[in-house]
Amino acid sequence: MATAANSSSENKTTNFAGINIPKVDTNALLDSYKKNLEILGLVNKMSYEVCSGVARLQTAFVKQFLSDLGGVAAKGIKPTDMFATFSEVVRDNVVKAVGNNKQISDLLTANGNQLTAAIAKRFKESLEETKTVLNKK
Repeated sequence: MATAANSSSENKTTNFAGINIPKVDTNALLDSYKKNLEILGLVNKMSYEVCSGVARLQTAFVKQFLSDLGGVAAKGIKPTDMFATFSEVVRDNVVKAVGNNKQISDLLTANGNQLTAAIAKRFKESLEETKTVLNKK
């Protein structure tokens, strides 16, 4: 049967039928949890911003491509020369697309590196906080 916990502030553990359970600093534990939620919020915010940025870039690329194609039709080129001109525009835009994909890839890589560093830092801090909370005397 469990015995009542000693109410003395000097007691570092609670005694339940011979089992010593360490006391935990709940304020420190809640503070650590709050910091974990803050880093999660940062991850979500950065992910949203990157996805929005990628969508804006891709939209701009498509608009430019369609504008280039429309420009060919508006020039009044002979129908026999139009296919060659369209081919050139498509080729040029494919080359641009490869460069744009590199730009997007670099953006995603940089963001991923920032997020990984922030999460790793918080993980290390969290481990130290957990040790402190559990070893509190």
